[in-house]
This record gives sequence, C-alpha cells and structure tokens, in this order.
Amino acid sequence: MASIRFSVAVVLLLSLVGCGGESSSSTTSSGQNVAADSERAVAATTESNAANQDDSQTNTESEQPEERKPYHRPLDYPKIDTSRLQYIDSTSGHRIALRVILPADENGEPMPGPFPVILVQSAYNTGMISLLPMPAGSLLGAPDPYLVRRGYAMVSVDVIGGGASEGGWEMLGPEEQSGYGDVVDWIQQQPWANGDIGIAGASYMAITGLFTAQQRPDDIKAIFAAVPMGDPKRGTVGIGGMLNAIFMAEWLSLTHSTSTQNLLTMLLNPEHMKTIMGATKRHVDQIDNYYLPLVDRVLAGDEELTYDNEFWRVRSPIEKIDQVKAPTMIIGALNDIFQRDEPLLYEALKDRVDSRLIILNGDHAGNFVQAIPGTEKTDPAIHLMLQWFDAHLKGMDTGLENIPPVTQYVKGYKRGGWQGFATTTDWPHPAATPERWYFHGEEPMTRQPPETPHTARSMQATEFSDYKYGKSEDGGFLHFDITINDGSECSPSFVQWTLGIQGIFRAPKCFRDTTELERTSLNYETPAMENDYYVNGPIQADIWMTSTVTEAVVAVRVDVVDAKGNASPITTGMLLASAREVDESRSRYMLGEMIQPYHYFTKEKERFLVPGQPTKMQIEIFPTSFLVRQGNKLRISISPSNQAMGMLNLPRRERAKDGVTHILNTPEHPSSVVLLTVPTSELN
Repeated sequence: MASIRFSVAVVLLLSLVGCGGESSSSTTSSGQNVAADSERAVAATTESNAANQDDSQTNTESEQPEERKPYHRPLDYPKIDTSRLQYIDSTSGHRIALRVILPADENGEPMPGPFPVILVQSAYNTGMISLLPMPAGSLLGAPDPYLVRRGYAMVSVDVIGGGASEGGWEMLGPEEQSGYGDVVDWIQQQPWANGDIGIAGASYMAITGLFTAQQRPDDIKAIFAAVPMGDPKRGTVGIGGMLNAIFMAEWLSLTHSTSTQNLLTMLLNPEHMKTIMGATKRHVDQIDNYYLPLVDRVLAGDEELTYDNEFWRVRSPIEKIDQVKAPTMIIGALNDIFQRDEPLLYEALKDRVDSRLIILNGDHAGNFVQAIPGTEKTDPAIHLMLQWFDAHLKGMDTGLENIPPVTQYVKGYKRGGWQGFATTTDWPHPAATPERWYFHGEEPMTRQPPETPHTARSMQATEFSDYKYGKSEDGGFLHFDITINDGSECSPSFVQWTLGIQGIFRAPKCFRDTTELERTSLNYETPAMENDYYVNGPIQADIWMTSTVTEAVVAVRVDVVDAKGNASPITTGMLLASAREVDESRSRYMLGEMIQPYHYFTKEKERFLVPGQPTKMQIEIFPTSFLVRQGNKLRISISPSNQAMGMLNLPRRERAKDGVTHILNTPEHPSSVVLLTVPTSELN
C-alpha cells in the first residue's frame, strides 16, 4: 500500500540543495548570522567533480576532457539582508506575501541598488525556508547568498493560495496566475530594482516562471528553469488519456500540507498575524472547498477533468510558450515527472531565443543531486545560474558560447551516474534517423515486417487499483492510501511518479528488478546486437490489438537486456484505447515516419473499442537516450496496465472489467516500434 504523505518531501529537497556550493554571510531582520564566505568552496566543487571521473574506457568513449573550471567571479557585497514578510495587493483582491533579499554591506545594511532582480514564485510556502540561506536557494525560493552578494536582488513569493498569501490554491488556476504579473508590476516600481528581471526556479517555481514570462515578456529578460512542466494532460497528470493518481496524490498532499504550515511565519511576523491566520484557515478549508471535490470529480469521470479542454490548456505552459522573449536555460532529467515536456519546451524556444537544454540522469529529486555539484559535462547549478544571469541581466561576457545547445545523459554509455553525457547541437539529435522493429510473436523482433501470421499473444486485464482518500483525524491534512495491484509499485515508474522520494526510502533493488512486472507482460526482444546501438529521442509503439471488451489499456516499457537476461528499464509509455485518436497535424514525423503521436484526448474524439475488431494503438513512449551494448538486447515489454503511471476512473473500469487483449503480429496488422537511432560516433 502506498500511503501518500508528503511533508517529508520539502525537508528532503532542502537537504539536497544544501549539499553544494559556498557558505554564506548574511543578515536577516531577525538578526540571524550565517558563517562567513569561503571561496575555497568553489575549488572544492571543482575537485569533487574531478573525483567523480571514471577512468574506465569503453569502445565508444573518447579520452576524458580536461578538468573544467566553472564560471565564477568575486563577491560584490559581503552580506545579504532578508526583509521581513510583506504583503502587496493583487488584481484578484487577494494579498500576496513576499520577501525581498538585497545585497548588504559589512554591517548587514541593505544596499540601495538598483539591481537586476531574480524572481521566484512558489506554492510550497517560502516561509518554511526563509531563514535558511543556501547555495542555489533561488531554485526553491530560499535566500541565495551566492547570487545576491554578486549584485542581484531576489524576490521570494508565496503564490495566491500558498504559504502566507491569501486565497485558495486551485492547481495553477487563472486566479493564481493573475498574481504573477501583479508581482512583476510591483517590482518595477521599487527603487532597488533596475527594470531587468530574471526568473529562477525548479519544478513548480520553474512553471510559474514560464507563465510569468508569457504574461510580462518585455519585463522578463532571462529564465533559468529546472525540471519545468509543459503539458500536464499529456506529460504528467493524464498520461495516455488516463489518471496519474500516484502523482496527483503526491502533488495535492504536498501543496496542501506546505500551505498550512505558517506557525513560524506568524511568530516571526506578529504584525501580520491576523492576516496569516486568516490565510491559513482558508488553506485548511480548501480541503473541503477544492481538493476533495476535485478528487471526487476525477474518479467519477467529470468531463472537464477527464478530457483535454480549456481547464488543462490554461495550466499548460507550452500552450503560449511562443510569447516568451527571454533567453531560457532548461534543466531536466531522463526519468523526471516532466521527462516528456522538457525537450519540447526547449524545441519551442530554441529558434526564437538563446536557449540551452541539459538532461541529467535520474528522477525529480535526483535532478537536484546531480545539478548542485555538476557532472562531467555540466557545471554546478549555482555557477550555471550566475553565468546565465550575468550574461543576460548584466550584459557581461561569461562564455555562454562554451555551453553546448544540448547536453544529455546517455544510459549505458559510461559507468557512474555523473558520467556518460553527450553533447550535440539540437534536439531531436540532428544525426538521428527512424528505425522500425517488428514483432513476430514468440520469435525475435526484426527490421522486416511479418510475411506470415504469427500467433497472437494475449494478456488479461489486471485487478484494478484501490484508493481511499479524505482528511486526517484532526481535519488539517489530506490523506491518500493507494493500493497498486499490477506489480508496478515495485518499478521505475513508481519511483518516477513519487518524484524519486520512494526510491530513496525503499530498497533500490525493487526498482531495478522487473520480475514482478513480468507476471502480466508480453516481452518482445531483438537478437543480441552485433554492434553498440545508440537511441536518442522520442519512441513510438504501433500496436495492433483486439479486445473482448470496449475499453483497454496498453502499457509499454523499453528495456535493455544483458547477456545474463537481466533487464534494465529505460522508459515507458501507455495509452487508453478510447483515447487513441491522433492529431496528425501536431504529431512529429521524421523521414515519413510518425515518431511522436499527439493524441486529442477530447470528448469528441473518444472512440470505444468494438470487441474483436483489430485496432491500431499509436503509443507515445517518453523520450530518452540510451546505448544498447554489443551482445545485449533491446526489449519491448507490453502489459495491460501500469498503475504507477496511470489508472482508470470508475466509468472506464466498468468498460475494461475482465477484458482480454490480443496483440496481433500479421502482415495485415504488423505491431512494431520505431526508435530514433544515432551513430555511436556521435558519442564524443
């Protein structure tokens, strides 16, 4: 049983962010003093990177590059000043809580400026971390001495409905978004601001940043977005036209629990106690006003939440990404919750603004583990941010031309999580070509379509997941208990959609061993590869199937299988049969092959199955990059569900109940998968 409680997540992320960079000297209004600055920490970061180098060589590796020195410059100011909590008015009528962090002199007195401003807007309660100056704190909304003492003002904001701000949180809704522009307008009126604003943030804070840059494109001059979302319906919340219940339970619990933890903020800001108490009560009451009714509607199949429509378009940063004018650096991860969207955001921006894409290894939390110290080809996040903002907010020559357009971790390339990155000039990879592999029943996959029918393989619909939800005994917190019944609770998908947290607290072997998943899976494998085989980009599975009922799910996992038969999961995708209709005008093609389908997911395009009728499922498998070593095999594993990634609402359960799905492999109905392959010579 997955008991979903997430207050631990914030503590974990803070501990991850606190693991790199330099110490700080700061003064806050409460008189807090933090240890003095040490430039030795920068050298230590570089030495740490060098210590992680793996001297082992493989047949596709070039010599290790010489040790790089991250971008860095001396301090402009010795200390920082963090202001007390203050409120500004918004156009929605709700007061927004924020804090201003300014460079300070040796006595801790704030300097007058004006300065370029780094803006961070969070739904996770900045008051909880406002007294914790930390390297790369601007990714989360904590005071960031590294940037501030180098001549930047910082504004840390609780969004409407979060932290000490008034209003009720409604999942990145229109009222919350209206406050983003209000904050920008307020900043532009302050004497310490010079008119140039940069956006920094990770996850939610990156998402708010992208929306802000769309609302105020002439004010936002630079964006540093770590693990941002693009399209929640297709990439996160409604994958394959289903309900990502595991992620939603995690996210709803996190936003609600953090928004109600304002005791420390009240004690430190007694002049605002009445306002903070009122805001906190509204946040607690939001369980009954919004959260629980939302879950009820989702499970009942409410049309506004089930299908793609204005509700989801408003909450999709990629929808109006063409309004962004600011240079943008995007950092993602191969198994992040926004794995699908990060390269799509970069692709939408690259031809209009100065952009970079860095894809690290691991999951959502693992992104911080790698980004803070850096890797063999990426500098630590604090140095990258300074380099990016110095160039685009201060006009300094910081050597941005030395940062490749695209840097990606390639699974299987080198040993060690901080090793194995490849750089290139574009995404998808400019040297990529589509290559299709066909299924042949129990026989190996080949590049040739079947010439004679192969016996269809069948899979029985699994037992549906169970979930309970409600309020804690004291009524102050959301509570979810989700029971997964298809084995995917012990899978990489479960780690991915619990933001990587479960991968830390549970036995890691569980998430590498696919034995439990194989109980209901149909596996199709290539012969052992005669040479190393490099795949980079989106993947599409075209599966012909029949079903005995009118609704079904086809889940697909891509594995690499070594000579001993051990499978390493790479990436996943899935599709609900009734949501299979594809918008060809928005799908991606390469050399005549569709390689990334774009599904409508609308009520109008819903098509239920006709039992026994052959039906083509064009399944989007999230983009990745990996190397199949010579002698190893590529495996496509198909199953009737992946409950860690998506579940059925109640009406759809009735249609899918007791269904049997048959995977077809005939000349008329050739099931296959198409991948983008890249010459291994590109791994240099």
